[in-house]
Amino acid sequence: MSFHRLVGVVGSRSLPVSFAPLVDRVVSSFLSLGYCIASGGAVGADSFALSALLRSGSPSRGVIYSAWSSVSGFSASVRPDVERFVSCGGRVIWGSASPSSPRSVAVPALLGRNRRLVSACSVIVAFLHGPSRGSLHTIRQAVSRDIPVVVFLCGGGASLPDELESKCRVIHRQEVI
Repeated sequence: MSFHRLVGVVGSRSLPVSFAPLVDRVVSSFLSLGYCIASGGAVGADSFALSALLRSGSPSRGVIYSAWSSVSGFSASVRPDVERFVSCGGRVIWGSASPSSPRSVAVPALLGRNRRLVSACSVIVAFLHGPSRGSLHTIRQAVSRDIPVVVFLCGGGASLPDELESKCRVIHRQEVI
């Protein structure tokens, strides 16, 4: 399957579960517009997007960009959904890091996963909660490639640096409650 209209749904690992319905609505909206969904498969916003794909019966319209070389690299809390996603027709673009990789290998693999995801997408939607260096890296990658970015600031002290705020559509927590 070709993912010519791909939206990346990414964000903070610390995103509270109370935001899962918002992520679900965003995923559902993009699916109804004919987009496919990309995610990194991490805990938080990524796993909420994965769950939304599974609930909607649309795993074949999703792709996970993985830093890991196998399912066992994913967090134990996400792994069952990744396995179900794959068994239901979802696609994973595997990375090169083994699950037991030291931090010096895992971090570059995770940043590389973010770059691959951004390169494939025509839109990025990010859900930020608290500090989130990986998500900010993804947003910077998209902005540098002139890819539209929508950022939901979901509390926990989440903010965007000034150089990014003017280049993204920012939605504050109080606007979505």
